[in-house]
Amino acid sequence: MSDDPETYEVVDGQQRLVTIWEFFDNELPLADETAETFGGRHYKELPDPCGYAFDDYEIEFDEIEEAGEEEVKEFFQRLQEGLPLTSAEKLNSAHSNLRDFVMKLTKHLFFKKVSASDRRYGHFDILAKVLAIEIDGMEVGLRYDDLRAVFESQSQFSANSNVANRIKAALDLADTAFDENAGKLLHNRTIVQSLLTLVCRLIQSGKAKGHEGRVRKFFVDFLEELNRQVELGQRATDLDFLEFQRTVNANIKDGARIRQQILLRKLLAADPAFADMFDPATVAESSLKIAIAADATEIVTLISQINERHSARHGEDLFKATNRTVQAQANLGKVIEDFEDYKTFIDDLYFLFQESVGDRLNGHVPESFKDVNALRTDLKHDLNHGKKKKVKAKKKKIGAVFQKYAGVPSPAGLAPERFAVVQGNLLSALKKDLRQLKV
Repeated sequence: MSDDPETYEVVDGQQRLVTIWEFFDNELPLADETAETFGGRHYKELPDPCGYAFDDYEIEFDEIEEAGEEEVKEFFQRLQEGLPLTSAEKLNSAHSNLRDFVMKLTKHLFFKKVSASDRRYGHFDILAKVLAIEIDGMEVGLRYDDLRAVFESQSQFSANSNVANRIKAALDLADTAFDENAGKLLHNRTIVQSLLTLVCRLIQSGKAKGHEGRVRKFFVDFLEELNRQVELGQRATDLDFLEFQRTVNANIKDGARIRQQILLRKLLAADPAFADMFDPATVAESSLKIAIAADATEIVTLISQINERHSARHGEDLFKATNRTVQAQANLGKVIEDFEDYKTFIDDLYFLFQESVGDRLNGHVPESFKDVNALRTDLKHDLNHGKKKKVKAKKKKIGAVFQKYAGVPSPAGLAPERFAVVQGNLLSALKKDLRQLKV
């Protein structure tokens, strides 16, 4: 017998309270430590004084008659107030079809690969939050009162609804994407919720099937970089990861939305071709335009700070100011919307990170600076001159650079809305390299 008064065993999928009568019938043994204290594991093995004391003990109880399921759940919740319930335990007592659907999903095979604890309805808690987001959107609160309101409003929730089918498909995809070794990654409830919410966006596109490996690779790489950046602390080179971790550590109101924005941006940066799998509304959830403006502002600040350090040591700025570079800095945060905007944007980057720097980096040119030069070469020069073999190699190299930021090898056939993804990825790479630039 467990020493926990709320021990349950599962029989035919139903939970029933382990009764004292089973101990009387010698079917339920005492825990090792308790058996050592009282001199026997089963009732029949107890010394006479212990057995008599057990027989004579009087138990007070309440009997509920003529009560419906909803009333029984409410009564159970009131009785438990002596031991504070978790939000998930309270939600489990909600009289709602949504509650029943969530409880059923906790048995999905995916959760066998999750090491986040299921103690006190941990997996129920994860799914309750995922469902709330899918029903009411990213702005829904994930605290108990907010979730309770969702559960009550969905008392007639259908297990065949669009939301239900999307969640089931997301769990199937996650189960396929991750193997039994994934537990070390999926050890936190909030991390698992964030993964499933992201996968739901892929499912919504109708294009997710067959891309399980790409999903896994992104998420594994993301979590590894998250751990690395968190360990760096104040020396972190990507503050998005610190912001993500902050929402994991603290139950802040906008936590789910912030995590989704960061995950979407990092996904589009790591594998830009995913942009084809999202509708414009989903890409908008990444707050890409806001991130572009923020990165542009930070780049301008970093250039100023680097110039100060470089001037103090070498007597001149690293980034030489001209009318062209001043104009370029002013335009960095303007979201590009088509191929013509893209050409102007690359021109601005070229004058800012190539022309203004000259040879002052002495062979230590950051990768993103080189990429800018390659992209402008593609736009401004006729690559067909020269030997055929060299022309082919040059085109292949430039195509690989553009694919790194866009997910496709050429800007010529890129959809207009995809250029903002390219802009965001380029600015993010430049910002990261500027932070690490040694002068």
